[in-house]
Amino acid sequence: MEVWQSLLLKGNDSFNRLELPLAEEYYHQAIECLEQQWCADIEDSNLLMAWISAFHNLAVLYEQQGQPKIAFRYLQIPHQRMYELSQKSQYSDDLKFVALRTLKFTLMPLLAFSKKYPACDGCLSSLKKMEAAINANQPVMH
Repeated sequence: MEVWQSLLLKGNDSFNRLELPLAEEYYHQAIECLEQQWCADIEDSNLLMAWISAFHNLAVLYEQQGQPKIAFRYLQIPHQRMYELSQKSQYSDDLKFVALRTLKFTLMPLLAFSKKYPACDGCLSSLKKMEAAINANQPVMH
């Protein structure tokens, strides 16, 4: 088992036992570990998805603690990163394809969260525009 996997499991276990500060620490450590490995192999989609999941775990944790602004930020970080990856020409077409497909995965929690915790009109409008753009640009597999 990879170190990051162990850290995520420990974080989830701590979260389930309501040991939230400990869970938070494990999730942050997992993100750090994943970022190091992912930088070494940016094409690894398993590392990418684990990295996104760790951020989403932190968002749930902060929401549980009554900190929706921080939770929202932890949903925004991977979404913004996927947008950047999908737009930069320096990356391979395969990575840009994965990032584009993953944008939908990162956008849906942001939209759901903004329904529970009203976002500013500009933010909500921006999210809805991005949803329309993502839906229009999703690659079609034949």
